[in-house]
Amino acid sequence: MRQKYGILLVVVLVLTASIELTARKQRTIRANVNGRAATVEQQAIEKADSVVIPDSAQVKLYGYDKPLRSRRETVFVSNNTDYDIQSLTITTQYVDGKGRQFHQSTRRIEAEIPSGSTRRVEYPSWDTQQSFYYVGSKRARVSGTPYNVRQTVDTIFVSRN
Repeated sequence: MRQKYGILLVVVLVLTASIELTARKQRTIRANVNGRAATVEQQAIEKADSVVIPDSAQVKLYGYDKPLRSRRETVFVSNNTDYDIQSLTITTQYVDGKGRQFHQSTRRIEAEIPSGSTRRVEYPSWDTQQSFYYVGSKRARVSGTPYNVRQTVDTIFVSRN
């Protein structure tokens, strides 16, 4: 009698486990997705030899610009390190006229900047409705909302020669 209950218990456990395994099966890939985006990001990581958290004097940002109807933001980056920069991560805080932050974005920007050089980099604007403009930009004839920025370089990805 105990042997029958033991066999019955094993059969019930096996059935329960098989039902549980089929219930957990989940498709995690969307249709029509290719792996190209992942390989581009992987190539960018492999291209850089090292990751450096720079001192504020090593990588300087200046000349930020974003006119009212622009879809792009630009800034000049000076590389004062001993390395060639392959890409960098910039955090931008957007503040109003009273110094209150109303938006912040952190983005990685691909930019080849040799040691001791300065390059202008551009990236897509956070302002998708094109209703804000940087206070240092050329003033537009139509009305918009002015803002100021605080920018920092969080990380640089460099290649060691």
